[in-house]
Amino acid sequence: MPTAVRETAEAVDALDALALTLVGDQVYHTVLELYGIAKTGDIARSLNNSAIDARLCRVALVVDRRIRLVDRKWCTRASDVPRETSVHNAITGILEEAGVPLAVTLIASQLRHIYGRPVEVLETMLERLASTSRQFFVMPGGELALGSWLLNTECAAGMEPEAAWDQILFENFLEDEPMDALLGEADALGWQAAMPDSTARLVDDLDRPVSNKVLQALSWRHLQAEFDAEALYQTLWLAPGISLLSSGHWIGSKLRTRLEAEFARLSELEVSEAAEAEAEQAARPLELTPDDRERIVRIILDSETSVPASQILEDVFEITPDYRIYPTDMKTVIGALQEDKRISWVGADRFVKPGVVPPYVFGVPQLLRIPDTAYLDAEGQPVDILLHDEGLEAGLQREILDPFCQDVLDEEAPPPPDPNPPTNARAVVKYHHKQLGTMPMCQFPSGFFPPEPSIIEATFLLGGGHRVQVYINNETRLAYGLLDWFKSIPMDSGATFMLEREAPDRYRVSYNDESEHSLFISRNRLTELLELQQRADAEGMPAFNIVREILEHNKKGTEFGTLFAELNVVRRVRRRLTASLLSEYQCFVQRGNGWVFDLKKLPQGFDKSKRKYVAKVDHQ
Repeated sequence: MPTAVRETAEAVDALDALALTLVGDQVYHTVLELYGIAKTGDIARSLNNSAIDARLCRVALVVDRRIRLVDRKWCTRASDVPRETSVHNAITGILEEAGVPLAVTLIASQLRHIYGRPVEVLETMLERLASTSRQFFVMPGGELALGSWLLNTECAAGMEPEAAWDQILFENFLEDEPMDALLGEADALGWQAAMPDSTARLVDDLDRPVSNKVLQALSWRHLQAEFDAEALYQTLWLAPGISLLSSGHWIGSKLRTRLEAEFARLSELEVSEAAEAEAEQAARPLELTPDDRERIVRIILDSETSVPASQILEDVFEITPDYRIYPTDMKTVIGALQEDKRISWVGADRFVKPGVVPPYVFGVPQLLRIPDTAYLDAEGQPVDILLHDEGLEAGLQREILDPFCQDVLDEEAPPPPDPNPPTNARAVVKYHHKQLGTMPMCQFPSGFFPPEPSIIEATFLLGGGHRVQVYINNETRLAYGLLDWFKSIPMDSGATFMLEREAPDRYRVSYNDESEHSLFISRNRLTELLELQQRADAEGMPAFNIVREILEHNKKGTEFGTLFAELNVVRRVRRRLTASLLSEYQCFVQRGNGWVFDLKKLPQGFDKSKRKYVAKVDHQ
């Protein structure tokens, strides 16, 4: 913030700051009506409020960060938005900056600065988007509004009332609001939540700014299933006597009158003659001096956790996301931090000093390693013989490529990262990964997790507002740090969950006690397999014998996925060796979708027709 602007903002108390917001919103809306670019005199003359003179208009223009000065004219930030920005994101940015619903014509005039297309064409496109996109909703007067301005109640679907209330407060960032006291105050004023007009009167009776979402939360608390956030928002928007500020607060007529009484005095606030030039200067890209670089690196070196560059921008340089060139300044800081070898980039805008990332993240746990021991028969010949893929039964050639059968150290070479990967993916928790709190990346589409850097720190958002810090290693192809959450899952193997990518370093987990049937192992069966594990280790049992015992357990047949999952509880074995055993020994017979062991065919031994497909043992 330029010096003169900062001095102006800090020289006023809370009431004056609120009054400046009220003035600023009217001035900003007038700039929009003037196609987003105008001189101070033109803006002052166009204001539909005689209480705002040219002096107060100039004060508001200098203080308001949504407006900048170019060639002695005040402009909105729309012309700075890159042309490659998606239309949805551009509209969202315009509405977020305004803070209130805007007429389609005003939004279209701003989009014209970005895309250079005729306003009429853009208006038609906006009307079509408004009717199809859940990102927006249409007001009774035709204005466009953001869905994010409405209280999120879907997060509490199916919950008991008290749990739902806590979840709604958390998801809408209202947990720090004094909701209980406000509820009591509203009840004392005779508020009736079922009557929207009563809610409008409540805003006036409280005689102070009331957050939009706080007001919606109060209504939900009383109405719950009957609550309609969009209807309430629209009713308040049309209600006489109350106004919505760009800060997201409603004010009543009594408070507005008091604020307007301050206008004349606020117009006398001094802004230096250089204020407008300083406002222009503030838009220049951030340039880091050697001292700046050392200072920001030192912040990371002094922290025991990762530090985001966004925090550095705000704490050190007082640059927040509402700045026009915030993305450019963010790149500058990230680039400087990536160049310093004393710290490490761990994805997105996060950086850490040495020792913050746990040592276990850098390797594959012993439990996941696959032994390459050669097991011989009485004649000294190998028992577990690997075949080339051409020698596998056709169905098994497909089965071994299933992402749920693949695992760390036993997966296909991942394809190049998809530049537009899906945002949702389904994963399954296998027995040995549950013991370690790890997750193989081969279950996810290439590019679902960022391909760089080697170690990524991410946050997994669990139900109930819980968060888990996870490390993803692009070299070991494992995610680490899920042990505590996995312990809360009752299934030992086969539990599934959905992972939704909300940001490159933030993922939302959806778990509903569902399982992948082929990989599910019951608690009783797991006990049997662990007993078999002890016996197999003690007796030096080859994989052939283990497969035989697993298949003997289920006379009706066992699917390959189930066999492979149970086999890997007993001993980590590669999927191609498992498929080779089923294909080369005639005692293993496929029936329908499953495999069975035929004792009568045991003497037939190895299928000689498969000899030409035998691979070298050391490539198992």
